[in-house]
Amino acid sequence: MSPLTIPGFHTRPLVDGDVAAVEALFDEDPEYFEINGRRFPVEEMRTALPPGRSFDEKFTYVLERDGRAEGLIDIIRGFPEPHVWYLGFIFLSMRVRGGGTGRRCLHALYDWVRAQGGTVIRLGVVEPNAKARHLYATEGFEFEAMREIDPEAKRMRRTLVLRRAL
Repeated sequence: MSPLTIPGFHTRPLVDGDVAAVEALFDEDPEYFEINGRRFPVEEMRTALPPGRSFDEKFTYVLERDGRAEGLIDIIRGFPEPHVWYLGFIFLSMRVRGGGTGRRCLHALYDWVRAQGGTVIRLGVVEPNAKARHLYATEGFEFEAMREIDPEAKRMRRTLVLRRAL
């Protein structure tokens, strides 16, 4: 499998030794997690899998600049259908947001997923996250479904399910 390459960042798989740095990165931005409903531990995100998926199909990447963690991407191959990749999470530090960084991440993901045989990216974005919703709308993501609040599923905000053909 080819590596995920994002201009302006060194991108590599998340390893055990990264957890503390990523936790600190998350701690720098409580507003993000307030908008999204809750602050979850890195380990929870790292081990979360949809039904029927394995860790061989989950890819979690740290985005580094100047040796410092500046972001995280989590994506799952083949969910809910073989050709669909589910983007579980993009997080960028406040230091690198703006100036098209999120868009560059998405464009890199489009190319990378396409190179792995994927034809669709699917994701969920919480209703209150207006900036992310705007980004995805301008990138051609289309509404697929609405998921209601479900504390048992650890979903604390209404979530729009979006998809984009590649």
